[in-house]
Amino acid sequence: MKHFLWILALVPSLSFGQFGGGKFFTFGLKVGANFSQLNSLELKTPRLTSGGIPVMSGGQIVYDFFRNNDNRTTGIVGGAFFRFGRKLYLQPELLISAKGGKFDLIQTGLATQSIDVKFTTFDVPVLVGFKLGPLRLNAGPMMSLTISENKNLKDSFKQYTTQPIDETFKQAVFGYQAGAGLSLAGFQVDLRYEGNLSDLSQIGIQTPGNDERFTTKSTLWQLTLGYAF
Repeated sequence: MKHFLWILALVPSLSFGQFGGGKFFTFGLKVGANFSQLNSLELKTPRLTSGGIPVMSGGQIVYDFFRNNDNRTTGIVGGAFFRFGRKLYLQPELLISAKGGKFDLIQTGLATQSIDVKFTTFDVPVLVGFKLGPLRLNAGPMMSLTISENKNLKDSFKQYTTQPIDETFKQAVFGYQAGAGLSLAGFQVDLRYEGNLSDLSQIGIQTPGNDERFTTKSTLWQLTLGYAF
């Protein structure tokens, strides 16, 4: 967090020494779509009764599996951007972003369930960019705070978890964005890749002998259309 705030504090000082033509400061609005998925989800855990007791069959503990699903989830993203500089620039943004992904809950002896996870985050990327005519290249760190999530995640983990699911989504997640864009007569078209540097969540799983934890990250492609004033 301290490093992220330090980067924000450098916005004015890094921008005043830029070169090239055009306006030094630009403000704009943008909206678009996220195409996201969950990664690094592989877990084997005992199936538990409502009382937290492992389910037995033939004298053996019944295990369930949580596994990745390669399908992507589509969500809306929108917000404001602030561009400081001319040819070389620094661009902080304030975004509301709908993300998600899917995973499979494979329950032994029962049908496999595909769980569609959706959540909404408040994102603050701080990008360093370079203009080549109408083309822009940029990359930088990002901080995300989850502000809501759907019931599918809660319901699928309810009998397994040692803490409320919503607690796992309240902590800040740090990541990055990198991509390219075009500036044409005020219109801004951007395509970016977003990844997590820290875990999206850390969920506790009850087991007969100990409390296991699994973590997952999300990745996405983001396509937006904006206008700079």
